[in-house]
Amino acid sequence: MVLKPITTSPMPRSEIDAWPVASSGLSVRVMNCLKREKVQTVGQLRSWSEKELLALDHFGVNSCADIRWFFNWTKKIEAGKSHLPSFRVFLREFLNRQEIHVLEQRYGLTDPLFRPHMKRRTLVQIADEMRGGLTRERVRQVEETAIQSLRAKLPTAVAEKQEVYWANRIRTSSCVVTCAELAEWIDDPMLGGYQPWGVLLLLNETYSRITFRYDYFTTLPSQVLNHVEKQILQQLHTEREPVPFELILARVSDDLNFLNGQRPRLVTIMLDHHPDISGTVERRYFLPAVGAPVVLTDILRRSPQPVHFHELTRQYNQHMLPHSQRGTGFILRVLNLMPNTQRVSRAVYQLKAR
Repeated sequence: MVLKPITTSPMPRSEIDAWPVASSGLSVRVMNCLKREKVQTVGQLRSWSEKELLALDHFGVNSCADIRWFFNWTKKIEAGKSHLPSFRVFLREFLNRQEIHVLEQRYGLTDPLFRPHMKRRTLVQIADEMRGGLTRERVRQVEETAIQSLRAKLPTAVAEKQEVYWANRIRTSSCVVTCAELAEWIDDPMLGGYQPWGVLLLLNETYSRITFRYDYFTTLPSQVLNHVEKQILQQLHTEREPVPFELILARVSDDLNFLNGQRPRLVTIMLDHHPDISGTVERRYFLPAVGAPVVLTDILRRSPQPVHFHELTRQYNQHMLPHSQRGTGFILRVLNLMPNTQRVSRAVYQLKAR
């Protein structure tokens, strides 16, 4: 199977007409007025003239303008012409200024130092810097309303081309891209000046084509990732020692056969970014509780004399990939649980004599 670009197609009017008014993307005021008149679908709304709508209680010219705006967009969707030049323009089309500001802060859209795995700006921090004396709870409500608005039928349909664009960019990179690699996407005009990791994180949490996992984004669904990770973790637990990358890749190849030659890159990223998996510079992977004693035993066996735990830590980290390097506290805990080692003096260890 060859990975093909994801495409979009025009949406038939019959599908749009079936949209429930309550989740269509119309304003709350319009939806409330239509609810009183028992107008339940977009198709039913089409049969109402502007004069009939204006005769309704609490239905004014602004509400009519909202409906005209709505049907202008549905015509573009039917014709397959709902493209927007950037994600920033997309948010401006469907959210108000307050909602946009909250999402920009929460998802780091304007923060070059933000990464999805880092701690987000808190609701309190956002509330404190916004004018109008907003509370933490109010900021939470604004964020929730903004996400719900983006999940409505109309913005979801318009967002499809944005989502497909980014999904295809990820698919050209073995269906996976790390947050560090996203720095190279910063000048993409589809971002509209936003940070790429923030845009993908918001797409991941709002729609369905992009998945965020640890420190990378992928177009593979969560159930596929869960299955492959389970296979890898079971293998590492069973082997009870560091496992070469080639053996891990062979074990999961059947589950990823659709990637063909791109499998090694995906599996490498999955291994190097999983918080429960450690890796050596020779690309041998293990669970820390299982493999760390093996690595420390090898270091002690090669040493002609007892080794201070600071030196053990240094040598251990020399063997490890950057994400797997550990501090002295971890090394001490492992040493104290190893039945084949003994402390010969303060902070100095050696293997027990056989």
